[in-house]
Amino acid sequence: MTSVAVIGGGITGLSAAYYLSKAPQAVKKIVLLEGSSRVGGWMQSTRTEEGAIFEHGPRSLRTAGDAGANVLGMADDLGLSDQILPVLPSHEGAKNRFIYAGGKLHKLPSSFSGLFRRYELFAGQSPARLGLREPFVPRREGEGDESVHSFFSRRLGQQFADNAIDPMIRGIWAGDCRNLSIQALFPSMYNAERQKGSITRGMLFAPKQKGTPLQINSTLLQQARKERWAIWSLREGLETLSHALREKLVENGVEILTDSFVERLEFDTAEEVVQVTTLNEQLQVDHVISAVPSQCLAPMLAGRHPILADNLSVNPSATVGLVNLEYAGAVLPSEGFGYLVPSLEPERVLGVVFDSSTFPQHNRPGSATTRLTAMMGGTWFPQQFGDPDKVDTSHLLDVAVETIGQHLNITASPLRSFSVIHKDCIPQYTLGHTDRLEQMDSYISEQRLPLSLVGCSYRGVGVNDCILSSRKAVSALLETQEGD
Repeated sequence: MTSVAVIGGGITGLSAAYYLSKAPQAVKKIVLLEGSSRVGGWMQSTRTEEGAIFEHGPRSLRTAGDAGANVLGMADDLGLSDQILPVLPSHEGAKNRFIYAGGKLHKLPSSFSGLFRRYELFAGQSPARLGLREPFVPRREGEGDESVHSFFSRRLGQQFADNAIDPMIRGIWAGDCRNLSIQALFPSMYNAERQKGSITRGMLFAPKQKGTPLQINSTLLQQARKERWAIWSLREGLETLSHALREKLVENGVEILTDSFVERLEFDTAEEVVQVTTLNEQLQVDHVISAVPSQCLAPMLAGRHPILADNLSVNPSATVGLVNLEYAGAVLPSEGFGYLVPSLEPERVLGVVFDSSTFPQHNRPGSATTRLTAMMGGTWFPQQFGDPDKVDTSHLLDVAVETIGQHLNITASPLRSFSVIHKDCIPQYTLGHTDRLEQMDSYISEQRLPLSLVGCSYRGVGVNDCILSSRKAVSALLETQEGD
């Protein structure tokens, strides 16, 4: 293998090219093809003339698990250690999280003792009592997938599903948990019930994970573990990460082509090459890593692999409106990460992030301000706002200001605002998603297609998940080449 094309210049594609470029003896030529005029995807940060930072996409990264550790290692390697803004678990911006329901904010448990308090959200029951009852709930009869809402309603009660799980899914996936797959979103809990009969027993007695652990030699990771960071960002915003990746790729000789929309992929398995056709040119490479959404990849196959294309096209994607607001003074009723809104509430926001509480370093210097971000629409965008291509972002701004004003009792007008619509930005893992992944993996293997699938359409929608998927795909590709 001498050449690889990476399709898609978002954080997943940049990461794939980054990991490939760390193996120059194995891959002689790397080309990254991005259809738009910029790389970085949904990572977009703005610094105002007053010095405030606003995030129009992802705004913080978790440190937990292999995925979190992997990105810290990447940040360290890219020389970003001195720009990290860590948040500890004890910080109000990390531990205080709320649900808006019934016309008021409800604080979620943030300590061990909080698990034993009764909550109106959960029909006057404590989370501890719900957890103690869970092992005695019979396991579900029959095989196959199940919706997230159905699973948690059975095991922990409908109130918990409606007022805790539902808003969480809206906050992370911008989707309806009644339509999304428990097997895809919470595989460990799905397997716990199947293997041990309950979530509790399954988690307590789960076997150790198989496989080789990630090798990450990072001073930054060691510091994060020692200090127990919960989440982190970067001084100039998370877009700094994609900028640093681009600089590293250029330094390592990766060819980056923007405004290069890929129209067609043709696999010649006999010659073991791929013909890549863009709007501007044709390329011939040995392997393709697709880091674009699955629905974008499907038409590139040009009808030649219908089994693969059909599976790639099943899942819809949610459109999210983001409205950044900046107010003079301290206007929050309570410091915290923010709040989420259950879908049963008659509101047009998915949730609100208290940006200034979590990362006050991003506030404009010299004066007290409050920065908030409203997330809107998701799966419900068409019915609440209409066609994303026709919606005026000023309408989103009006709805956000009015809604947040009512929820948080803010009467002032914002000093500054930004409004954007991210069309089809979060794939929705509907029922059967895991089976479809297995079918796609099997087809690619059986047909010996020189193709790797990475990114948010497959095994996680978070930034950390996407970056780790790129690392694993590149590792698998290089191992295959060593074995040939």
